[in-house]
Amino acid sequence: MAGIFATRAAFATATPKLFLFCLIYALGSIFFGYDGASFGGVQAMSPFLRKFGKYNEAKGTYTLPKQLASLMNSLPLIGKFTGTIIVGPIIEKIGHRWTMMFTCGVQIIGPIIQVTSNNPAQFIVGRFLVYTAVGLVENVVPTYQSEIAPGVLRGFFVGSIQLCLTTGSLIAGIVNESMSKKVNNSGWQIATALQALPAVLILGLLWFTPNSPRWLVFNDRSDEALQVLRSVRRKEDVDRGLPELEIAAMREEGHVGRREKAPWKDLFNKRNLRRTTIACTVMTFQQLTGVTFSSSYGPTFYRSVGLADKAFVYAVVNNATSVVTAMMAMFFFDVFGRRSLIVHGGWSQGAFLVAIAALGRIQDPNVHQSNGIVAGMQLYTCILHMTLGPGAYITAAEIGTQTLREKTMAFSTAINVVVGFAVVFATPYLLADIGSGTAYIWGGFAFLSSIWAWFFLPELKGRNLEEIDQLFDANIPAWQFGSYETEGLSHDLHAVEQGQVTQKEAAMELEEVEARHAAAADKKQEV
Repeated sequence: MAGIFATRAAFATATPKLFLFCLIYALGSIFFGYDGASFGGVQAMSPFLRKFGKYNEAKGTYTLPKQLASLMNSLPLIGKFTGTIIVGPIIEKIGHRWTMMFTCGVQIIGPIIQVTSNNPAQFIVGRFLVYTAVGLVENVVPTYQSEIAPGVLRGFFVGSIQLCLTTGSLIAGIVNESMSKKVNNSGWQIATALQALPAVLILGLLWFTPNSPRWLVFNDRSDEALQVLRSVRRKEDVDRGLPELEIAAMREEGHVGRREKAPWKDLFNKRNLRRTTIACTVMTFQQLTGVTFSSSYGPTFYRSVGLADKAFVYAVVNNATSVVTAMMAMFFFDVFGRRSLIVHGGWSQGAFLVAIAALGRIQDPNVHQSNGIVAGMQLYTCILHMTLGPGAYITAAEIGTQTLREKTMAFSTAINVVVGFAVVFATPYLLADIGSGTAYIWGGFAFLSSIWAWFFLPELKGRNLEEIDQLFDANIPAWQFGSYETEGLSHDLHAVEQGQVTQKEAAMELEEVEARHAAAADKKQEV
């Protein structure tokens, strides 16, 4: 209950500009969600199958051969992998805003190539570019939001990526349902072309957004960072000097004047290996519990268990309920914490996946058993988008040090892509060979994710990014992170945000720290 009141009080400190800037970036996640779900429906449309597939005499219809279906779904993930690898250094060099502009440009070119395709190879190239943009946006959005949002609301803003993903999937499902009735190529072409629309909208809005304040501080542009913080913090907090306190906390952690980001190899040194392992593992489990399976193969799965007549409708309903639960997750992660949601989300996902697998393997299921499959799929997807789905992005975005945050996020999402590639590549074969039994595999990994989270996933709810450094430096077990007391200005900033101490008390230490910085600067000048 205390967490609910604390979060409600924190929302009173969020300004319209903070919501606007985070929303503009979050919109980039819409085309991420749209593309996967869109192609999940497009590849089941008859005109698309006639153009790119082969006639199956046994079934009397056009189908995509298993190998081609696997390649069309899996090869574009190499583009996503490329995006995740190049994005870290790009952000470090030019900042989040220019990186997002580049991302939108790539996202516009990709659909143009797809819509004009005359053969599968050209279509795959278009999807490759789209997924390169997806790899970029999957890193730009959460790292920007984590660096501009206050610690008490970081889960809310970074968690918005899942809301936009599911919103994109919902839009794709609605578009697919309406376009599936068309008997010519315009159906799949319209559904594919709409991927470019969010990118055009974002390009028109990005000029009004500032760079991340932490990126500015790291590049020795503290005055600009202070202006940004003053614009996204409410007037009362600005008058009381909260932005100055935030800048001082960053300075205390030694970010000022360090213009060089750490190299890739530092992800695996003694100080950072634990953080890297956590980020990569949580991103791995996000894929292994079937997130790509549900988004890319929803209609195909319903067809495989004898529900072809309503496959698109069920997919739309699935996406609609996921939007609601993703919206709930934005609040829950700052109320109940990352650790609790992921632990309980894992075993509950596993339970529904096992039920789906068991019901789906029944020969000639009755109406109640078929409804059970649909209900199980709906509930499993809702839980996924309320727990591990956004939880993986939140954890990976906040767990890295300032010198490695972009690379930690990039490397963990690259691992996510590699695992996702294996999942997407294997799914058509698994569905063809064992049908709904595929859910047993994802269910097993879901149970395993819950066990792993209990022992290894730390609770970072409400902590500012500078505090997280202290928590890992203390080398404490994961289950002690929530109760550990930090020190210095980062602790004071956390206390002010949580309403535990007054601004006046924190300001006293701020003056002492500024005096130490001034003395150190004078001493350096003398030398």
